[in-house]
Amino acid sequence: MEVFLFPLVNVTLFPRTTKPLNVFEPRYLAMVREAVRSQTPIALGFIEDPSKVTAVQPGEKVSFVREIAGFGQAQIIEERVNGTLLVFLKGEGKLRLGKVLDKGRPYIVCEAEIIPEENELLPQLQTELDALFRSLYRWIETHIPDPTQRDILLRNLVEPEEIVGSFASYLVRDYDMQHMVLEFKDINEKVRFLYRLLESGELTT
Repeated sequence: MEVFLFPLVNVTLFPRTTKPLNVFEPRYLAMVREAVRSQTPIALGFIEDPSKVTAVQPGEKVSFVREIAGFGQAQIIEERVNGTLLVFLKGEGKLRLGKVLDKGRPYIVCEAEIIPEENELLPQLQTELDALFRSLYRWIETHIPDPTQRDILLRNLVEPEEIVGSFASYLVRDYDMQHMVLEFKDINEKVRFLYRLLESGELTT
């Protein structure tokens, strides 16, 4: 699989969630337009320290981003008069980034391998998932004033994967923990982990 890499500081894209992005750098403007034209997925690479970003040669792995990344298809929502873009990246899954391909482009093109996940929730964890949903619902009601945006978000919270991804995106403030949730392969591990965080009282709800 071939993906375009968009490295961002402390940003994680979860499957079945949508990440709004303000794109302004010329190379990434070109990347988004090409991704839309060619239907090439974009992987959001998690960077901890932007000072460690270095040039990457074809055949190497990208060392300054974490190996596991969420990916999705880009949708251009708004083209502004100053040339910048508002883009929605719709999470489709997660992948393991591989070697850089020599494509002669100003942005990074990588090999990648999709990581399959187990998304069937155990019946005994339904109570914990319901607790996550209730906390997420309260957060949305409190922090999103636009009723249309609230309704869109709530309508999309149907499957466990959607609830877990949105909960981690909005309520988990520790970026390392967010990415840890992405790295879990089993929805049941994710629910247990997030429920423990919720019970600890450390989350902003």
